[in-house]
Amino acid sequence: MIALTVLLTLLRELLRALLAPLRLLAYLPTRHRWRAVAREVLDTAAHEPPLPPEQALREFFATRRPDRGERPHVFVSAGEQSGELHAARLVRALGPELRITAFGGEPLAAAGADVRFQLSEHAVMGVLGVLRQLPLILRAFAAYLRLLRDDPPDLVVLVDYPGLHVVMAKAARRHEVPVLHYVAPQYWAWGPWRMRRYRRAVGATLTILPFETAFFRRFRVPAAYIGHPLLDQLAAHPPDADAVTAVRRTRTLVLLPGSRRAEIETNLPGLVRTASALRARDPALRCVLPHENPRRTALLRERLAALGADWIEHHEGPLAPWLFGARLILAKSGTGSLLACLSGNPTLVVYQLRGMLSTVGYHNILSVPWIAAANLIAGRQVVPEFCFHGDDGWRRVEADALRLWTDDAARAEAQRGLAEVRARLGAPGATDRVAAIVHRFLAATPS
Repeated sequence: MIALTVLLTLLRELLRALLAPLRLLAYLPTRHRWRAVAREVLDTAAHEPPLPPEQALREFFATRRPDRGERPHVFVSAGEQSGELHAARLVRALGPELRITAFGGEPLAAAGADVRFQLSEHAVMGVLGVLRQLPLILRAFAAYLRLLRDDPPDLVVLVDYPGLHVVMAKAARRHEVPVLHYVAPQYWAWGPWRMRRYRRAVGATLTILPFETAFFRRFRVPAAYIGHPLLDQLAAHPPDADAVTAVRRTRTLVLLPGSRRAEIETNLPGLVRTASALRARDPALRCVLPHENPRRTALLRERLAALGADWIEHHEGPLAPWLFGARLILAKSGTGSLLACLSGNPTLVVYQLRGMLSTVGYHNILSVPWIAAANLIAGRQVVPEFCFHGDDGWRRVEADALRLWTDDAARAEAQRGLAEVRARLGAPGATDRVAAIVHRFLAATPS
């Protein structure tokens, strides 16, 4: 029976993949309407605080569930390493009174979960990545179905990784097991047509950006804002004050080209070009490229040498001291750019598109007016952002970088906007809020 279910699910997902171009074509004529909706939601969210979880998730807390025993059983799944860090913190916060089984890796096991499948150790991205790891994905799904049949949890908590996790969520719902998704997918930006399927799969979703709840609630998905994990990270590991002071002694430009190889190879040449232009105007400028992943050290140093940029310092380790001490940050769009914005220092967000397909997608599929999280949170542009194909876009980056390097009035305005973004994110404590939601759900009297 499980083998048949796995086969049918595989066929259904393959069919969905084959039909994806048709769904996209059907979306294109309506994209202007959705962009208007997105703009309206962002404007509203910028002026209205998100509902508290107890109010936003009222429907979810009332979910009917069977009484499976005195010690609640929670299943937690993390499909890749960054999500597993969130999941491991959650398991610790939930405490020993819950029985927790999991798909993940060593961090989840160290946190106290009974890891049934090493899923995060084999994270995949993109169509080719899925095809290469298809046997492993099918084994993971079969193991999950056996868990739902033989040891059904009281609650399934899926962390990020929407591709496989939406399929797992649908399977849980068929077994009448409630599903909570932690770190909502960015369907509001890339594919609002997927919201209907998502609504049928999950019981509730938890967002890490305050404006996201309005998008999901518009599609009748119970959603609550629980804060951004970066705030927890900064609270637990604040930048060393002496290190920040040392960086500030020199006018420092920080470059963040991204964490993946393709991102580094695409964005680093333009970032170096921009840094060179600033250095020509300010010879005393210090340029630093910090990076947390030691596996990228060789690549970064090799690329800097190939670009003749031996004057750019590469430092392996925490980013925060460099970001909080910088005069200006040039960051590839992503989590690193939001961390840069949380430093409060003027930041430019860049993203160089690779190839015609990504360029067409950016201009025709993206439904929100900005790519930088800071701008989406504020509901207006508080940091300059540049998304482009080819080298011509870097000239615009250079002009704005020079403005923020030299113009004190522009710098002060940027800092005011970033302070607004930081305030809208609220207080740290995302993990504790998720744990409180889980405990509240499990404490409810089963119907």
